[in-house]
Amino acid sequence: MKQFLLFSPIITFLFSTFCDAQTQTEKIDTEFFIPIEKTNLYTRVVGNPGKPVIITLHGGPGAFNVDHEFYRNVFEKDYLMVYFDQRGSGKSDEFKDQTMITTDQFVKDLDLVVEYVKAKYPNKRINLLGSSWGGMYGYLYLIKHQEKINSFISNSATANLRHSSLALIDHEKKLAKKLIKYTKDATKITRYKKILQKLDVIEKSGFKSFFADLHTIRYEFPKDLDFDVYWAQPEKKSKIDDLLKDPDFYARNNYTPELLEKVMKKFEYVNEVFHGQKAYNNLDILDKIAAIKTPILVIQGEFDYAIGVESGKMIYKALKNIPKKNKELVYIKNASHNLPTEEPEQLYKSLTTFFKKHN
Repeated sequence: MKQFLLFSPIITFLFSTFCDAQTQTEKIDTEFFIPIEKTNLYTRVVGNPGKPVIITLHGGPGAFNVDHEFYRNVFEKDYLMVYFDQRGSGKSDEFKDQTMITTDQFVKDLDLVVEYVKAKYPNKRINLLGSSWGGMYGYLYLIKHQEKINSFISNSATANLRHSSLALIDHEKKLAKKLIKYTKDATKITRYKKILQKLDVIEKSGFKSFFADLHTIRYEFPKDLDFDVYWAQPEKKSKIDDLLKDPDFYARNNYTPELLEKVMKKFEYVNEVFHGQKAYNNLDILDKIAAIKTPILVIQGEFDYAIGVESGKMIYKALKNIPKKNKELVYIKNASHNLPTEEPEQLYKSLTTFFKKHN
C-alpha cells in the first residue's frame, strides 16, 4: 500500500504532464473581437498554442485578413497564427470617423492587439508578417515598439510611398515614349502622348488628391501600355477567380459571397480615406527605420511595380542598425505583387527559413 501511495503522485504528475503536452500541440481555431478605442477588431487565431506567435498584417489600407488561406499549410503547425482585420475593415466593426483612420491611430491599434495577444497567450515570442501596406504598417509599428517584437517579415512593402508612386510614373513614361518610337498607328501614338501629358500633371500635383490618380496609373494606363502593375504572370489571375468561386474557400475562411461583397465596400471606404490624405500619399519613413534593430526579412517580386522595383533594396540599405546576420533581402524571380499566387514555393521557403532561424 505504501508503495502505491508513493508512486501515485508520480503517476499523477506524469499523466498531467502528458495531458498538458498533448493540449499544447493540439491545433486551435478560435474567433473573437479585440476591443480597442471606439471599436472592435475581428481576430482569428489558428495553429499550435505551444509555439511562437505570428501576427499577420493585411494589405490595403482597408483590405481584410484571409491570410489563413495562404499560410494554413505553411505555418499553422509550427506557430500560433493571429489573423486580424484592421480598423473599419473586414469583419471588424464598420468605422466612419475619418479623424481616426490614420497611420498614427493604426499603430496604436496594433499595439493594443499585441498587448491583448501577449496577455491571452503569455510567455511567447511575438513575430510580425506584413504584406503590401501591412509591411509599411509593420515598419511604422517597429519604429515605436520594436522591443515587443521578436522578428518581422516585410513582404511586398515600401517604406516610401511617394517613391513608389513616382517610380510607377517614371516606368509608364518610359514605356509610352518607347511605344511612340516604335508604333506606326497614329491613333495609338495620340493616346500615348495624352498619357505622357497626364502623367506630368499627376507628378506635379504633389499628390494632394491622389485617389483617382492612383486608379489611373495603376489600372487604366497599364492597359494601354501593355503591362500589369500587380502581376508578372497575369495568366495566374485565374487562380484567384477560381478561388472566389470555390465553396470550400468560403468555408475555410468563415465567409460568404454576400459578406465578401460587404467587406469590399468597407475596403473601398478606408482605402479612399487614406489616399485622401496628402500626408499618407507622401509618407516616407526610410530615415526612421534606421532605428530598428529587430531581425527583418525584406522580400518582394522582381517586377513589383506597385511598390517600385527598387523598394526592397532601399529598405534593406536603410536598415543600418540591424546586423547583416539578422537581416535578409530576397527578390523573387518572375513575380510581382502577388507572390503567394505567382511563386508560392519560392515565397514560402524564404518565409519559413527566416522564422525558423529567429524562433
